[in-house]
Amino acid sequence: MKKLFKLCLSLLLLTALIGCGGKPAETSTGEGESTDAPKSDIKVAIVLSTGGLGDKNFNDMSYDGLTQAKEEFGVEFDYIEPASASDFEAGYRQFADSGNYELIIGLAADQIDALTAVAADYPDQKFSLIDAPLEHPNVSAVSTKWQEQTFLCGVYAGLGTLSDMEKANEDNVVGVILGMDNPNLRKGVIGFMAGVRYVNPDATVLEAVVGNFNDANKGKEIAMSMYNQGADFIQHIAGASGLGVFTAAKEVDHYAFGVGGNQNAIEPDYIVATSIRNVNEMVYNEVKSIVDGTWKEGLKISGLKEDAVGYSNEFSNVTPPEEIATAIEETKAKIKSGELVICETAEELDAWVEANQYNK
Repeated sequence: MKKLFKLCLSLLLLTALIGCGGKPAETSTGEGESTDAPKSDIKVAIVLSTGGLGDKNFNDMSYDGLTQAKEEFGVEFDYIEPASASDFEAGYRQFADSGNYELIIGLAADQIDALTAVAADYPDQKFSLIDAPLEHPNVSAVSTKWQEQTFLCGVYAGLGTLSDMEKANEDNVVGVILGMDNPNLRKGVIGFMAGVRYVNPDATVLEAVVGNFNDANKGKEIAMSMYNQGADFIQHIAGASGLGVFTAAKEVDHYAFGVGGNQNAIEPDYIVATSIRNVNEMVYNEVKSIVDGTWKEGLKISGLKEDAVGYSNEFSNVTPPEEIATAIEETKAKIKSGELVICETAEELDAWVEANQYNK
């Protein structure tokens, strides 16, 4: 009866998923593959984030990682684009019920509850969770140090707002915008703030939450408000909603920072750098571990030292002043060596800033 109940629940959830516009079990097309591409019996699946494909960020990078694995190892993959967070569990259950997949991959902290519930019901199924901390018997959780990812762009913003860069002003105000507020991404906000105040302790850092990873209009609206309050640099951590930040930066002639994959080329005259997180490599490596038999459950956390996160101004048309470029490189070296450890919480921030100041 218990199994029957769970099966009925899964079917109901799946029906809701389809009704909400989710895309159940779409298979990669393999278009453009050469006839001598490697073949494999291994199949994997991924439950994408609500931003969906085309976000030029987290989901697209994850898809790229799977595509690379398909090209190199011949694995096949299916994916679901949930319309909302309430669809996550249905997606996981659909894949797990089929029994067809060596590995089921999830993305980000807002999928933790759904994955935990399904993983408990399918103890023999392997799951990987990308960019979120979770300790569960049949889950490999690959997490990154968000506070290190955004810190160097914070350093850029803190010095840039004091500089004579063309699109900077004299207000000493910068901003950071979240897509959804969760503990993992909140560390990215703190990292950015810490970076700003590490070099510019008197700066004002505005912050806001869109409430969605796929609302570029709302992202633009919030960014415009920040620019109107004097911000001249804004870091987004907002998925596809962040595309609206770039539009706003262009309209008001100020600066923005990308996040995730290198976004500088989207608006190279306005996006001065990207807070890099190599999600594609994380996804690729999880699939590779299935192929070569080295997959292991457990929590793995990496940061700047491991080159899992970082900073890039490649493809931007804006060249940082020498003072900023030097500060970024010197600070990066201190973080990698362990000399500078970034705080993770708002409660730690003021004391951390007081104890840590960049010396030119």
